[in-house]
Amino acid sequence: METFLSAVLSDLFSRSVSFVLDNYNRRRQKGAKENLQQLHCVLLRIQAIVEEAEGRHITNQSMLQQLQMLREAMYKGCYLLDTSTHQMQQQERSNDQVGGHLVSLSKFSPAKRVRLASRSMSIAFQGDGVEVQKMLGSLHSIIGDMAEFIVFLKSYPPLSREPYSKYLVLENCMFGRQAEMEKIISFLLQPEPPGAKSLQVLPIIGPPRVGKSTLVEHVCYDERVRSHFSTIILCSGDPTAPEGSGVVKKQTHGSHGRSLVVVELAEDLVLDERQCRSFFSSRSHMPPGSKFIVTSRSENILKLGSTGAIKLDVLSEEAYWYFFKVMAFGSTNPDDHPELASLAMEIAARVEGCFVAANTISEFFLRANMHRSFWNKILECLTNNVERNTQFFGEHPRILLEKNQIAYVWSLSHGPTRLKVLYYQTLSPMIDVPKITLHEVQTSAKGHGKLDVLVWKSRIPPYHSYIMKCEIEASQDMMAKKKHPRSYIQI
Repeated sequence: METFLSAVLSDLFSRSVSFVLDNYNRRRQKGAKENLQQLHCVLLRIQAIVEEAEGRHITNQSMLQQLQMLREAMYKGCYLLDTSTHQMQQQERSNDQVGGHLVSLSKFSPAKRVRLASRSMSIAFQGDGVEVQKMLGSLHSIIGDMAEFIVFLKSYPPLSREPYSKYLVLENCMFGRQAEMEKIISFLLQPEPPGAKSLQVLPIIGPPRVGKSTLVEHVCYDERVRSHFSTIILCSGDPTAPEGSGVVKKQTHGSHGRSLVVVELAEDLVLDERQCRSFFSSRSHMPPGSKFIVTSRSENILKLGSTGAIKLDVLSEEAYWYFFKVMAFGSTNPDDHPELASLAMEIAARVEGCFVAANTISEFFLRANMHRSFWNKILECLTNNVERNTQFFGEHPRILLEKNQIAYVWSLSHGPTRLKVLYYQTLSPMIDVPKITLHEVQTSAKGHGKLDVLVWKSRIPPYHSYIMKCEIEASQDMMAKKKHPRSYIQI
């Protein structure tokens, strides 16, 4: 009798705890959802301001700095909103699983009920929404300070462009480098200081494939720059080559005669003092007002700068997620597909800020098949591929490809094969590219052997093509690779 009474009391106690926690969770989740809804509304207001500003020809540097601050706040707010929504969905699924276990337990297992109730309590007290409330306060403050910005914005002429979907706009512009672009243009258009004897040089440095050449190309396409200089010359490879060996990208017959020379240092080429003097002395007779831009991966060129430098780095996690989300959903509203948005966030985390991966995965896979099971499959393939590369080569595949080292690429093919990359190369639009695409190989890899594939063609200047030389190998061959040291590629 006592054993039966003890079991009944334990059962009542565990049910009471479960009831209290359920009520608390419902109230807490309601408050959290209200905060997230407020954050969503505030972000819509900020996004409207940013899009209006980006649609106008702003020339004031202070206004451009404020716009950049507004963009960064928008990226951080969107990232926090989507992260919080993703975590809330995971928590709800965990609570459902806990609830299901509670119902299915036998009445003779009260201890198990108490342990699961304790787990539910720990879940309930995780995440109190403080970060969301802080972000709301910060964004409200930013919007309050934007009153004058909005007033001044109306005085700038609108840019002529079609009202395309956001992803079509991002496909045809350089995302996340607006502030750097305006700094470079400001340097180029700035009058030469009185009595200046040395050439005006602007160094641009950054890691490989961060967008240095693309940024400079966009600057050269800007109408303000094209009308300011009579000649724009691109010097690729060895900057110590004889004068006149560069490629003339633009030639006009203006009376000012100014020239812009863009020097792209190949790979990690470093200039010593003698080479610097030789290079600039050979061009000392250039017309007054001429300017130089030098790009490199090495900080060694900072000493060449006459007015500071531009340092490019990979985009912030928040900015990259904003880009990836827009590209993944295209013209579809992500708010209508919260589960897909949650999967997209995990997929974006796997590719670690790679723009080529964002474009290829979004265009050829995600937008083409907006079903949860398919997106889940993509996530599973990416996760397995990251683990495989880490196991065999010790690093993430993105880092391996940046270093031109062997890496494995994920594939949807169900056969006993693996897709190995032997080298990864960027080609100019003047060079012929393979007919076979990486997407075709990823979805239907058959047989064995080596082949060249086209990864992606950029839609923005300088219209680079990204090429891989791949090898389709049998999966059983992979075990032998663990016995060999990491291989390095020479392009």
